[in-house]
Amino acid sequence: MNALLIFLGGGLGALSRWGLSSGIEKITLKTSLHKFPLGILACNLLGCFLIGCVFGYFAQKNPAWVFPLLVTGFLGGFTTFSTFSRDTFEAINDGLPLIAVMNIVLSVLLGVLAVWAGLRLVTPAAS
Repeated sequence: MNALLIFLGGGLGALSRWGLSSGIEKITLKTSLHKFPLGILACNLLGCFLIGCVFGYFAQKNPAWVFPLLVTGFLGGFTTFSTFSRDTFEAINDGLPLIAVMNIVLSVLLGVLAVWAGLRLVTPAAS
């Protein structure tokens, strides 16, 4: 059953990533942001935020279907380390080291902050 949940979630996550990143790339195409991989950054940051929300919300409940479907499946398909790495490599290869460094720093720092924000949003404050 877990394999089916991961399969379904992964497919939906990958399609969602494609839709969001393509849409953002289309919007930024004729702007000065077109060389920055903003679409993948947005997907990865939203995925980090959502994983924080899922872990925070389901920490005590933990139904069996949540992690295979939502975390491993959907969020695993929605976020992408390999495309982030390729985009960073291409920026370096194209002579744009500042874009590469900005992509690394923004992805890592904002990603961790997004997980924290997701957890904080759905987790009751400790007394």
